[in-house]
Amino acid sequence: MTTTENQVFEIGKIQIDKLPELQGLKEKQHQAVNDNPFVVIIDNKSYEDAKKARTALVTARTGIQEQDKLLAAVIKRFREKVTAKTYELIAITKPHEEKQQAEVKRWEALKEAERQEKARMEEERKQGLRDAISSEIDKALEKINQLSFDKIEDLQKDLEENLYKIDAAQFEEFELDFNERLIQVKNSFSTKSQNLKVAEEQRLESLRLKEEEDRLAKLKEKQDAELEGERKRLADEKAKQDAELKAKQDKIDEENKRLQEEKDRIAKQEAEKLAAEEAEKKAKEAAERKAKEAAEAEARAKAEAERLESLKPDKQKAVEFLESLQYSIADPEIKDEKLNTEFTRSKERIQDAISDSISLIKNFK
Repeated sequence: MTTTENQVFEIGKIQIDKLPELQGLKEKQHQAVNDNPFVVIIDNKSYEDAKKARTALVTARTGIQEQDKLLAAVIKRFREKVTAKTYELIAITKPHEEKQQAEVKRWEALKEAERQEKARMEEERKQGLRDAISSEIDKALEKINQLSFDKIEDLQKDLEENLYKIDAAQFEEFELDFNERLIQVKNSFSTKSQNLKVAEEQRLESLRLKEEEDRLAKLKEKQDAELEGERKRLADEKAKQDAELKAKQDKIDEENKRLQEEKDRIAKQEAEKLAAEEAEKKAKEAAERKAKEAAEAEARAKAEAERLESLKPDKQKAVEFLESLQYSIADPEIKDEKLNTEFTRSKERIQDAISDSISLIKNFK
């Protein structure tokens, strides 16, 4: 009886040239080449010799191919056994994996619902701020549109005591929008006030001229000759006054245009300044957040490396234990050939299981 110690079988160390099914085949191939040298066909005899050489070489090649098919069948059976063992091992963790995956999906769905609700509430908050700004500004613009000369001071007082005193900070990220629209209100009020004042001056002047015309009309009955001259003088005066009024109005219009352009320029500068400050603030916050995230990622990586390093002693102990699970006694003598074959296969399966377990422990993370 021959006894051998059970050794660990490693697929990666199989030497193809040592397989018994391939022994002697290389020599046979070389022998077939030596026995059948290349034949140059020059006549019928050399033609027949060439065909014989070809047939012998084909036979040598097909013999190798048949041996390859035999080895492939053996490897296929071995692969089927490995696959069955793999499925058996996977079945240990797969139900737990699926259960944990379902829990992860449940939690992610819950968090997604929370995120969407927060987004909806955030949009409602923003819309509320925009509506509040529009409400205040639209009311003021409506008052300006309906303004009359006698109500200028009243509206100015109303705006200064109410709209102009509103704290723009209450509109949060829309503070800049509120300030821009507030400037719009101020410009509209200023333009409207100027136009109403000019119109009032023109109305008073027209009234004065009308009164003057009425007075002169009464003098007509007494001094027809003088009245004609006076009428001409008044006409000239009126023409002059109209020209002066027109020149004055043109000057006022030009000044209003200049003032409006200056106001628009200042408003634009203020808006651009506020936008630049806000962009700088957001950029600084983004940089700080990025630095914080990088620090946290580095800390996590360091913790993971330390954890893996701390696992090494335990993994080494586990591997040494599994490697020690080798047969310590000689194989028993089994006379029944089939039983002995099954016994040998059982030992191989046990050895495969130990090898797989060692591999799992080494790759554990």
